[in-house]
Amino acid sequence: MYAFQFMTLTQLGRIFGVSNQNVGKWLVELGLRTTDHIPSDEARQCGFVDQSYADNGTCSWTRHTEKTVSALEAAGHLRILNPPIGLIDPPLLKGPFSMRSCGDGTFQILSSDGSIAVAVRGERNAILILKILRIAERCGFIAKHLCGHKQ
Repeated sequence: MYAFQFMTLTQLGRIFGVSNQNVGKWLVELGLRTTDHIPSDEARQCGFVDQSYADNGTCSWTRHTEKTVSALEAAGHLRILNPPIGLIDPPLLKGPFSMRSCGDGTFQILSSDGSIAVAVRGERNAILILKILRIAERCGFIAKHLCGHKQ
């Protein structure tokens, strides 16, 4: 689903439509980063970070993408509807499908892996699209038309 196993705060920010500073602040709130801008002991022990060194010797931290995105979403932060293709592979439609409200009149139809399959304005529209996708899945229409892609 993600193009990179580990990402910078800037890359993670692009997934959520915020700055790297916002992501850093959220990680502090979750206890995964200290106020000194370094990963917390918990983040290190739980595999949330990877440390690398540039040619000039400076230390750089990257974040485990799946773990970090999951933690941020669990804290109520939503990914943007159309994240950069270079960071996230376009999701395949795979049921069972579910729906969640974004709180602004927008609803997300989620594939079984939790990826956003479709974003819809209006609850009635979202319910209709959800029903259509569920019928298409039951009838084998989605699998048939995603030929060449493993479901």
